Amino acid sequence: MRRNDVCPMIEERPHPLAPSPFEMERGKKRLEHTPLSPLSPSKMEKGGWGIGAVFLILTLLAGAILPAHAQPDTRTAWRFGVTGTAYSPADLRDLGVGWQRVTFEWATFQPTGPDDFDTDAVDPALLESAQSGGREIVGLITGTPAWVSDSGELHAVPTGLDLPPGDPANVWAAFMRRLVTFYGPLGVRRWIIYDEPDVGIGEGRVSFAGNVDEYAQLVRAADRAAASVDPTVLIHLGALNWWVDAAAGREPYLARLLDALRVDSGGPGFDVVTLRVRTGTQATWDMIAAARAILAAANRGSTPVWLEANINPDPGALLGVTPQQQADYIVQAAAITLAAGVERLAILDPPGLIGPDGTRLPAFDAYRNMIGLVGAARSATHYPHPAADLVEIDTGGGWVYILWARDALAVQGVITSPGVDEAGRQYAPGTGFAAVRSLPEEWPASFTVDAPAATRDANGYLTVAGSPRALALDDPGDFYRVVYLIINGAYVRLR
Repeated sequence: MRRNDVCPMIEERPHPLAPSPFEMERGKKRLEHTPLSPLSPSKMEKGGWGIGAVFLILTLLAGAILPAHAQPDTRTAWRFGVTGTAYSPADLRDLGVGWQRVTFEWATFQPTGPDDFDTDAVDPALLESAQSGGREIVGLITGTPAWVSDSGELHAVPTGLDLPPGDPANVWAAFMRRLVTFYGPLGVRRWIIYDEPDVGIGEGRVSFAGNVDEYAQLVRAADRAAASVDPTVLIHLGALNWWVDAAAGREPYLARLLDALRVDSGGPGFDVVTLRVRTGTQATWDMIAAARAILAAANRGSTPVWLEANINPDPGALLGVTPQQQADYIVQAAAITLAAGVERLAILDPPGLIGPDGTRLPAFDAYRNMIGLVGAARSATHYPHPAADLVEIDTGGGWVYILWARDALAVQGVITSPGVDEAGRQYAPGTGFAAVRSLPEEWPASFTVDAPAATRDANGYLTVAGSPRALALDDPGDFYRVVYLIINGAYVRLR
């Protein structure tokens, strides 16, 4: 929780991210979860999710240490991925990402009728490249064929959703079975059901024009159809825009969808919730906290949460951040992913990490360096303060401390060392790595990390927190590192 200016020491709270096994049986994901939120489900009664309640949760949970979810994987970068098709195989290899989201447009697979199934709708070379590069493909299904609906629109609700999944007239369920049958052996075992279902007509780009009950039918049919072919397939909700509900004063879509799915007792219906954030550093913490609270209230607290995040580096955009601020945010998003117990992160494209002319933006290097620094993370702990955020990450072979100022006040971090002249590496987005060594101090030695103040974007908003600094150190053995924050010359102990 956020602290007042007195800010007593925040006790260390170990935060395991180590992969935990789960049974390969439909609906029995045994991912461990320990709620640390001050709001228990009993305090969040059904029907109380108006906009006021949402902002209350955002206020109470912002910056909280949240539970982690993880699963076995041999790749160190399995948590980190990308969306979109702007990246060449060389780009993906250089980034070191462990997965990528690929769009499977239903209307392209079946343009004229249910007997169609054009496997060239997704370039086979893309799948081959991912397989050879060790990257998992996560399939995003979208684009209703014209023959499946009354309106013929790509965002239309398919007909036949109210029929049993085994009924041939439920053409959506039949398409799911064909996808799983064909692409399962090619390694695609995760399927996202349309995109941003919470965005309605007149609120932005619409992917699915149905209401929440119709989307629940879509998800349930996909779940049952996929499980009939392969019970290990995982169903993801479409990424939630989230803030369209906040702007309209509505109960969050996730809460409404959970209610709609609860009406049918045939199983959980989905396995992963994805949040999409384009609005800045603090908004990332806030959205994760709010989603966790809603899931906990519905007794779904162990459901994994994924994050798709990025900020458009265009000074003329609504959030007019610079390319450097975008790079700063990428580092923060990676740290928040680990500290907030988010299972996976994808950098959203557009705006992506590559400019319109094909050049790699500073954010490209920032993401690559963060994957290299923390891709093998075993645990992460968030130490919040009203003026700054500190994330401590155990990488197995050492520790990484990531510090940034929250607002327009620069801060310093002091990390104690077992002796003078201990070697470390400090990373700053846009600057790169620099060798550093501990210096003599009263305790008796330490590293000092200078975190600059946040700067306002072109439109006057503090969208991105201050440029982060990462300090990578070896394991100190039995020595316990203490971390202080220096604000206006005053020392505050964080760890």
